[in-house]
Amino acid sequence: MDDQQRSERLFSGELLIYKQVPAMLALIETADQQLRTALSGIYPPTAQQHLNRATFLQHTGAVQTAFRRDPAMRALFFKVLEQCGVDLETTCYDHFPMRIVPTDNSHDGALTAAIGHHRDSWGSNIHCQQNWWAPLYPLEPQRSITFYPDYWQQPLANTTAQWCFEDYLASRKKSELERAVAYPSAPGPTETVNEQNAIQIMLEPGDVLNFASAHLHASAVNTTGLARFSIEMRTICTDDIAADRAAPNVDNEGSSAMYQWFRHIDDKTPLRTPLTAS
Repeated sequence: MDDQQRSERLFSGELLIYKQVPAMLALIETADQQLRTALSGIYPPTAQQHLNRATFLQHTGAVQTAFRRDPAMRALFFKVLEQCGVDLETTCYDHFPMRIVPTDNSHDGALTAAIGHHRDSWGSNIHCQQNWWAPLYPLEPQRSITFYPDYWQQPLANTTAQWCFEDYLASRKKSELERAVAYPSAPGPTETVNEQNAIQIMLEPGDVLNFASAHLHASAVNTTGLARFSIEMRTICTDDIAADRAAPNVDNEGSSAMYQWFRHIDDKTPLRTPLTAS
């Protein structure tokens, strides 16, 4: 499908899965080598069984930092996007982290922790934003990502009216790299989420999940005994901004769209202001 078809499907509430993307398989191989090297050959999902929390966070955190800063890994994921049909010339991207969700919360850190219920649009205030997510190792339902389709058009009370990105940045500057930050990294819900119709998405390593920033989701509660390793990226198609294509906003009270978080894939220039339809 082309970018417009993809956007229209996502912004109507669909989730899209791309199966066995060649560049994703290559990325997994490289990431696995990096992790095993840092962990002295230990199979990464079992590493917390062999290392105490401080050592686990030190070694995995070093890999996460190097991964996030490595232009070669970003370029490989841009190839993933291209193989999924994305036009890189009209696409902007945000950061590209490796995320780790330990089992039973015993080895949590910053990007080494589960994420609670949220819509990504609560933080960015960009409703045409798309998210890309992929596991590095085999999943189980309790070691995956959970979605809440009932909330696609149902509001959920949240802190978007009070949350401030500048306050988060100030708190992060006081925190150790790859460790927890006192101020929340994004707005969160202020009411209990109904889990009745929640679904855990099951992918194979090499598959890539694509969803809208408006989808309510969370890390599955990991009680499997193994850590979850995944990568993610957020993108914007500039054609969607120009055509005013976006997912519905049902509960976001934030006021500032964070276009400055994004830059063009082709020339790395910042996306400073939204485009307007001609």
